[in-house]
Amino acid sequence: MSKQEVQHESRSTRFQQRKLIARTIGDELLLFDEETSTAHCLNGIGAAMWAACEGKGSAASVTDFLRPRWPDIEEEVVWGSLSKLAAAGLLEETTDHEIISTARRELIRKLGFTAAVALPVVIPSVLIPPAASAASCRGLGFACSDIHPCCSGLHCLLLVCQPIG
Repeated sequence: MSKQEVQHESRSTRFQQRKLIARTIGDELLLFDEETSTAHCLNGIGAAMWAACEGKGSAASVTDFLRPRWPDIEEEVVWGSLSKLAAAGLLEETTDHEIISTARRELIRKLGFTAAVALPVVIPSVLIPPAASAASCRGLGFACSDIHPCCSGLHCLLLVCQPIG
């Protein structure tokens, strides 16, 4: 796949945020998927990419959104990172014209090893055990939300049950 083909694909693919619970912690963004009971943590640039996809956005529009803060960012790197966010279930990915599937491995091979290092998104994910999600209240250190409140003596801070005071 040539650089022109990658650019065409990145312009024809649109990304949109999935409905997730989001909390900002410093420069990072914690996302919680209630359907899968999975929490994801994005670094600063990953959080900015996710935020740029509030409406349907292309890699080109997201790149334009990121350029004031990261002026050297390449559209191909943004597209690869958005695809990675979509693969993690954080974005919905649609293609305007035809369905084009390029694995991240192929993209890296075509763009070179530098792209592998340059893909800036960090997505550590944690699966919350089903037994914990079925409890009527959440214990110390467990994920919490309006639907899954913390037990007595705890409060929900940044989507985690923590001691009061």
